[in-house]
Amino acid sequence: MKNITHIFFDLDHTLWDTDKNAKESLQEIHQEIKILENFNVPFELFHSTYQKHNDILWKKYAKHEVTKSDVRINRFKYSLEELNIFDDTINEFFASHFVIRTPLKKNLIEGAIELMDYVKDRYTLSIITNGFKEVQYIKMEESGLRKYFKHIFISEEVGHNKPSPDIFKHAMHISGASVAENCLMIGDSLEADIHGSINAGMRAVHLSPEYKNDSTENNFITVNSLAEIKTILK
Repeated sequence: MKNITHIFFDLDHTLWDTDKNAKESLQEIHQEIKILENFNVPFELFHSTYQKHNDILWKKYAKHEVTKSDVRINRFKYSLEELNIFDDTINEFFASHFVIRTPLKKNLIEGAIELMDYVKDRYTLSIITNGFKEVQYIKMEESGLRKYFKHIFISEEVGHNKPSPDIFKHAMHISGASVAENCLMIGDSLEADIHGSINAGMRAVHLSPEYKNDSTENNFITVNSLAEIKTILK
């Protein structure tokens, strides 16, 4: 890709290994409050149930259909109730301890630091994320990512969620990117990151590890790994 001056990254699932970090925290909490012993619910069953409800609620949050509080509380409430665990104390324990522990986890997507070291002196780097502000900054500090980025744009601070073009336009304006076509968005969500940034005039790279073939349709490229992005930028 030629003439790129600014690169914008999604954080969760793109650089910060959300699934691995969340799973570690959930497994710790599951063991501490003895969900298997007390309710005969093994961790893998709890985890898959949680993932389902968490994904549904995050998609609704991006569309302003639910609130931040709904996501934080109900992803555990709905998961526990599906598993026949009706206990507000357990639900609150999961909700509160999860948001305290998980941001401290340091697992990154494979190749994240190598890519950051490659692009740090070549482009102006920023984060655009829909995550919650009280945890996103902690994630970046604890994982060693913060030093690479000049700007961090968080949806609840900006007032617009991805995929709204407004959050991308705001990020371009604040970061000093005067030409949208010289901006590149890299993210894992086809709807939030790719379609949203393209609608704002940016170019985009879709990180999709399970995708089998690269694609240049609709003005974006799909890659299987962060390592491939270095080749695209040469």
